[in-house]
Amino acid sequence: MLGWGGSARAQETNLALYEAVALQCLAAVPDTARAFVLEAPETMPYLRTALVNRWQAEGRTVFLPGAPGAGGLPGLRYTVETARVAYQKANGGRLARSVTLALRYTFSGADGRLLREARCQDTRTDVIPREALPRVETEAFPETRAEPPAPGWLRRYLEPVVITAATAVGIYLFFTLRSERADDGG
Repeated sequence: MLGWGGSARAQETNLALYEAVALQCLAAVPDTARAFVLEAPETMPYLRTALVNRWQAEGRTVFLPGAPGAGGLPGLRYTVETARVAYQKANGGRLARSVTLALRYTFSGADGRLLREARCQDTRTDVIPREALPRVETEAFPETRAEPPAPGWLRRYLEPVVITAATAVGIYLFFTLRSERADDGG
C-alpha cells in the first residue's frame, strides 16, 4: 500500500492511479519477449493503452489476437478482477481516497505452454480536497467514480444558516440605508 500527498492541482486522477497499478503489475511480465500477443478485456481500455505505450517505448512489439504476424508468439492475457474507488471523511473538509485494482494474468510461451500465472493487487491511498472530486474522476469511466461521504453537520446545516443570515442582514442594511438616505433628501 502506497500513500502520498500533494496539492489539489497536482492530484493524480483515479484513472491515472489505475494505470500506475497496471504498469506496476504487468509491465515486467513479458520480460524476455521482444514481441508478444496481448489479450486484454474491453473494459478499462486505458489500461491496455498505457501498457502498450510502455512496452513500445521499451522497443517491444505488441500484437492483438488474430493480427497478421501474431501467430507463434508468446501471449499475455489479463483480466480485471477488482476496480474500486472509495472515499472517507478526513480532517478539514478533505477526503481520504483509496483506489484499488486487482488483475489476474497468464503469460504463455509461443508453444502455448503456461509460463506464468498470477494475481496482482494494489491500493493507492491519499487525501484530497473535497472540491477536487470533479478533477480526479472521469465521467466516461464509471469505475473511476464513487459516492463521497455526506459533508458533516457543520457544512450541511451551519454554513447555509450563516450564509442565509448574512444575506438577510445585507439586504436589510441595504434597504435601511437607502431609505434613510432618501428621507434625508440625499
